[in-house]
Amino acid sequence: MRCKQGCGIVLAFMCILALFSCSNEDDREWFETKEEAIEYGTSKVEGDLKSTLLSTEEYEGETIVFYDYGGALGVASISRGEEGYSWYRSNAYLDFESDGETSYTTAGFDLETESGLKIPILCGEAVDPSIEKMLLTGDGPQRELDILGDARHFYAIHDSAFTQLEVTAVKPGE
Repeated sequence: MRCKQGCGIVLAFMCILALFSCSNEDDREWFETKEEAIEYGTSKVEGDLKSTLLSTEEYEGETIVFYDYGGALGVASISRGEEGYSWYRSNAYLDFESDGETSYTTAGFDLETESGLKIPILCGEAVDPSIEKMLLTGDGPQRELDILGDARHFYAIHDSAFTQLEVTAVKPGE
């Protein structure tokens, strides 16, 4: 008798799991232009948090969108399909925390687009308000990284290993 009850529960659970896993319905919004997809993605409001577009970049045929989401850095890509263009976000928001002793923070991750392309990204936040810009070395010629948004985010798509990159803060007069 116990097996029948236990087996019935397991069977019911497996049926429910199969129903959910077999649903291939795409519930994303599709748009005629990239700009409409970007506007849609950055205008989403969850709770009281709002998004602000920081920049878009093209990388190996993919459109990458950087935006501020309630003080955290968001990174998404724009997918192209038969239906048009769609907002696609595969990574969590990056909310940097400082211990109060560092003037900036950095992190690195790979953004994976819907097509499977992995894009290496260096990002951070300039905590010290006197920092005007950041310098990135170790990935070809030295690059200046702008500090954007109220949360003072900076970021770059790079081709070197994260451990080879060096980020330096630039303050007035330097």
